[in-house]
Amino acid sequence: MSDLVVDSIVFAQSPRARARFINQRTKKKVKEFLVKRRGYKRPDFNRMILDLGRMKWTHEKIADVLPVSSASTVSEWARGGIPNYDNGDALIELWRSETGIQRFPRDGEWATYKYKIGQLDIFDDGGLCDQVIDELDRELGL
Repeated sequence: MSDLVVDSIVFAQSPRARARFINQRTKKKVKEFLVKRRGYKRPDFNRMILDLGRMKWTHEKIADVLPVSSASTVSEWARGGIPNYDNGDALIELWRSETGIQRFPRDGEWATYKYKIGQLDIFDDGGLCDQVIDELDRELGL
């Protein structure tokens, strides 16, 4: 008899044997999953909505683009609500397409890295203002 037939007979006759078989087979996978889950941080939807707001996206515009019913849904996410998977994924894709950044922010990581959105770097060293001043100096012969 093949192992599959024997396993089927054992499963049909004893739920205890079925549980033992499942535990032995999946114990290692479950442990690996739990270890990976400890370091998981959900996407920071509030920060994504704030970033889109800095780029002149209102809650109404975001709601029109995403498959949600109204701007109140987006407002709820901005206050800490969690969108379902499809809406969350759509918001992440919208944020990525607008910012051009592939790595999206996660909860608790707001101080661990920085990125620039739009023209926020206009006044930084080497930014747009410095480039304009250098070009004007060159044209004026200074």
